[in-house]
Amino acid sequence: MIRLFCLVVLLNTTLFAQGTKESSPWTLGVLGGSAATYRFTSSDASMRWLKDELDSTESWTNGYSYGVSADYGFSEKLSLRSGFVFSQCGQALKNVDGYQSFKVNYQFIDLPLTLRYAIPTENANVIFGAGPQLTYLMRSRALYQGIDDIALNKTTINDESIRKLGLAFGAHVSYDRYLGNKCSVELGLNYRQQVLSIAQGSVNRLPFSLGLFLGFRKGL
Repeated sequence: MIRLFCLVVLLNTTLFAQGTKESSPWTLGVLGGSAATYRFTSSDASMRWLKDELDSTESWTNGYSYGVSADYGFSEKLSLRSGFVFSQCGQALKNVDGYQSFKVNYQFIDLPLTLRYAIPTENANVIFGAGPQLTYLMRSRALYQGIDDIALNKTTINDESIRKLGLAFGAHVSYDRYLGNKCSVELGLNYRQQVLSIAQGSVNRLPFSLGLFLGFRKGL
């Protein structure tokens, strides 16, 4: 996994360093968005009671993502996207005694490799994309506010059972509008699903997020 992670980083660096003169197939961009996030859980039969207890006390919360992208166009319709994306997802805890609110957030650096297919329209494209993402869990945090607290408290969770390097799957559908001068703006719906459990314990935990994103791209 570490070798694969380094290979993707090297590939991104190499691709950014390449260039052509006029009709370059490359576009660079920035993107960001917000999402609703939660998680799937699973366990063996002996720990089913713990999974059921977690499912009854946890709920959806808000997340977000932002980053940079690089697209390589193979043709007018087919392209490949990579980049670096910071993502935050997690879950909220319901009805915790002594607390007004309690959330757990996971913060990732993602390296996506997304195959994109465009359906051209007048001065715009409808784009469908999907592909794997290498992920690195930078930090997990608990955000909580006690009954008597005025401010929100933040505590880093130091748990050796949490997997740092992982794998996720991403998919999106978007509307990409051409603005002229090799520039375009993209609005879309994005889904991100952790494939490898971030918890190496009795209950598997697979965070996911669903939300809107906005991006700006410029051709080279």
